[in-house]
Amino acid sequence: MLMTKQRLPHIVTYDIADPKRLRRIHRFMKKVALPLQYSVFLLEADTKRIEALLKQLRMMIKANEDDIRIYPLPHQPDWCSLGKPLWQDGVQLVGFKLPLEFHLQTETYWVEQDKN
Repeated sequence: MLMTKQRLPHIVTYDIADPKRLRRIHRFMKKVALPLQYSVFLLEADTKRIEALLKQLRMMIKANEDDIRIYPLPHQPDWCSLGKPLWQDGVQLVGFKLPLEFHLQTETYWVEQDKN
């Protein structure tokens, strides 16, 4: 893994075979990242934080049954959304510019109204 102190957005996805492990990992991920779909999360992190996350997740899974993937994204990724919106029009997460199609589902994350 390329070491960087720059915080970049990452997509974290998982496929967990056991329902009990699935619930545990889902609860854990909701504490550290923004849920986009049930097993897809958005996380802004530097390399050190990603490595710490991987270490924690590694202890929760069975490597021969489960699959967790983390995909780094560019600093200002373009977004596209189809279907049910997740965020209200004009809402942005601090640090992430999201399209108007996204709508907020949870109040756990600090958001601000787009002033433009």
